Amino acid sequence: MIDASKRFLEHIGFDHGCFNAEFMWDEESDQLWLVEFNTRISQSHSEMFIMVDGMSNHEVAIDIALGQRPSMVNRQGQFPVAAKCLIPHKHEDAIVKRVPSQQELAELRERFPGTLIKLDIEPGMRLSDLPNQDSFSYHIGTIYLGADSHEELRERYRDCLDALHFEFDPVSQ
Repeated sequence: MIDASKRFLEHIGFDHGCFNAEFMWDEESDQLWLVEFNTRISQSHSEMFIMVDGMSNHEVAIDIALGQRPSMVNRQGQFPVAAKCLIPHKHEDAIVKRVPSQQELAELRERFPGTLIKLDIEPGMRLSDLPNQDSFSYHIGTIYLGADSHEELRERYRDCLDALHFEFDPVSQ
């Protein structure tokens, strides 16, 4: 991934700026696909950088803007691994009836320290009115999680999804 990114950046003449690259990797076949390349840093990755490295990736952009060599600390955060996970809802249109309360979200943060949950819906909203959705599910929020291992991260994600209580009223087409 590093080699592919380096070759691509050199090919387009990109230098002295922030970027992010997203890859998909099939572990079984060891195949790698480049999903997207952005000549900017991603806001949505900042929480994960803080969890793992102990500082935001935006600090690198500030260093570059000030003409300073970026100094990114490595693995100084609270967790060895972190992820941004979507909160999905089946792709059936509905009106949001209930979302988790602030108390319920606080209890999850207490159960899983460092967890950040951002909801994209509120009661009264219609799911089909949400922007930037895919064809197989609605994205109704995001969970940022940290953990000691990838397996623990997967377990925390499943536990969070189980604990988040939403209610919807179906909309007939």
